[in-house]
Amino acid sequence: MKLRIPFLLSVALPLAIAAAAPAVIIDSANGAGNTSAPSPDPGFGNVGICNGLSCVYLSDGWVLTANHVGAADATFGGVTYPWLASSGVRLHNPNSSFADLALFRLQFPYPPLSALSIASSTATSSATHPLYLIGNGRNRGAATTWNPCGPGSFSGWSWGAGSAIRWGTNRVDVSQSFQAAFGTWVFGTVFDDSGFSVTAYEAQGAIGDSGGAVFAWTGSSYELAGIIIGVTTFVVPANPPNCPVDEPQPAETSIYGNETFAADLSVYRDGIVATMPEPAGGLWAGAALLAWLSAGTRRACRGTGCAASSPPRA
Repeated sequence: MKLRIPFLLSVALPLAIAAAAPAVIIDSANGAGNTSAPSPDPGFGNVGICNGLSCVYLSDGWVLTANHVGAADATFGGVTYPWLASSGVRLHNPNSSFADLALFRLQFPYPPLSALSIASSTATSSATHPLYLIGNGRNRGAATTWNPCGPGSFSGWSWGAGSAIRWGTNRVDVSQSFQAAFGTWVFGTVFDDSGFSVTAYEAQGAIGDSGGAVFAWTGSSYELAGIIIGVTTFVVPANPPNCPVDEPQPAETSIYGNETFAADLSVYRDGIVATMPEPAGGLWAGAALLAWLSAGTRRACRGTGCAASSPPRA
C-alpha cells in the first residue's frame, strides 16, 4: 500500500505535509515542447513568472497567484513589470479562513494582454476539450523507476535542470473538495500513463508551477478555472519486516498516479470580482459584485503582509 502526501509547489519536496510546485512535466515526446501557445490558445501569454514561480495576469494590472508564491515584480513575455507595493490582497474561503490565493496589482503601464474570464462553476473536461495546465517549472529529465520495499515498481520521470513556461493537458480526476493540507477548495488531476483518462500531453505539476493556470472549456471557449497550488507524492508506510521505515517517493520525480491540485476559482470568483474593477467587455457579472458587497462581509485582507504570509500547513 502507498499513501499520497500533499505538497505545495514552491520548494523541493521533503517528506512533509506541505511543500510547493514547478513548470508542468509532460509525458509526450521528449518533454521539451509546449513552450508556445496551443491552439486554441486559452491564455498562454497571461501566465508569467513571480518570485521564480508562476502567476496569472487577469486584467487592469491585477495578477492572481498562490499566496505562498507571494506578490512580486511579474514577468510576462520576457518583460518585467514592477508590482504596486501594498496592493496585496489575500482571498478567503467561504468560512472566512484564509485560502492559498492572493491578488496584487502592477504599476502602470500594464502588460498588453487580454482580460481573462474567470469560471463561475467548477471545472469539467472531456476527451475533445481537456484541461490546460500552464506553469513555469522544472523541465523533464530522464525516465525513472521507483522500487519501494513493499508494493512493487512504479514508473515516471525525474526532473531535469532549468525551467520554462509550458502547457500540458489532463482531466478533472478529483472532484471539488476542501483540502486541509492546502487550506483551500480545490479540484485535481491524476498523472496517468494508460487508460481512458490519458490525454495527448498528459501533465503533472512540479516545483515552479505554483501560481500557474488551469483553463477549462465552457462549451464555447476556455476560461480560467484554477490556480495550481500543490501536488501529492507517494509514501510507502512502514510495514516490518518488508519495509522497516516509511519510504517516500524519491525527491524531484513525477510518478504516474501523482495528483496535481488547483484552487477552484468558482469558489473565490466573488472575492476576486469584489477586489478588482470589472474589465472592459463585462467578462465578470456585475450582479455577483453587488451580491458580494450587499452581504456586508469583507472577505479580503489588504496589505503586503497578507500576500506574503506563510502558506497553510496541514
